[in-house]
Amino acid sequence: MPAPRNEDDRYCRAVLPRVSRTFAINIRLLGGDLGDSVRTAYLLCRSADALEDSWRGDALEIRGRFAALEAAVAGDDRAARELAARAAAEARGRADLELVAHLPAVLGVYAARPAPDREAIAECLRTMCFGMSRFAARASERNPASPYLDTEGELRTYCHAVAGCVGVMLTRMFTARAPASDPAAGEARLALAPVVGEALQLTNIFLDWPVDMRRGRCFVPASWLEEHALVPGDLVGRDHPGVRALAERLESRARAALARVPEYLALIPVAAVRFRLFCLWPAVWAASSLTHARRDPEFPWGARRPRLPRAELWRRALGSIFVPPEAALRRA
Repeated sequence: MPAPRNEDDRYCRAVLPRVSRTFAINIRLLGGDLGDSVRTAYLLCRSADALEDSWRGDALEIRGRFAALEAAVAGDDRAARELAARAAAEARGRADLELVAHLPAVLGVYAARPAPDREAIAECLRTMCFGMSRFAARASERNPASPYLDTEGELRTYCHAVAGCVGVMLTRMFTARAPASDPAAGEARLALAPVVGEALQLTNIFLDWPVDMRRGRCFVPASWLEEHALVPGDLVGRDHPGVRALAERLESRARAALARVPEYLALIPVAAVRFRLFCLWPAVWAASSLTHARRDPEFPWGARRPRLPRAELWRRALGSIFVPPEAALRRA
């Protein structure tokens, strides 16, 4: 296992706060070897996000970029360099594409991670690249005013592809260091692993409504819109009973998913305090953000994306340390 170059490691540590608002906080809970692997995994997953969110093109171009990222993670240095060079030309100061432009540096650190961690990360990236490529390429071939997703089933599929698989990856890396007490417990832990990621993705879809809708990315399924005779353009700019109903429906999905996070945490040893909090804090922040959004009289049709103040993020995090996860989420 090669040692990472010092400059590559320094880059990965320095770039994290630029591409993450909250993850840069809770990653501090994970020190040592696991923390290094999780940081590297996050930066590679964030690179995949950038290909979907910030780099438009036709279907062939989109599929090609995701294929290049998957090949780069698999060890194709040429694919990594070429994708990085193309991203550098497109970045124009956008932090997420600048991250892709430094892909060889991130992969240099990735190559130094333990083999089980690399395998878990690579599997996660394959799932993300397949799912994101599918939906992004399809959207590029449709009318720009069309919803990104067609059905509630696709909403579930999408959330797993972009976030649920991250929960599986993290669980595999944790389990490599803290095996479950018996095979049944290990299987149960892995089965519930997607819960945290999918809950956070549903929350982000809801909170990002004002921004996503205005840039032509509607994650409210087409089948939901049809029930209220609405189109994506109707979801911003004005209050409407149908918009309220759709917002409540999406929020209820997010809250129901967040309510399952304690089920997952119950399968993590109590002694693994830092990993438990690493998983719990984002869920607490998500639940608190949903409550915060309710206080905005113009959400979701207004222009603002609700954001918890940084001091509130810390207050909620610290307040969750000495209470059961269920209580921490109820207080949010």
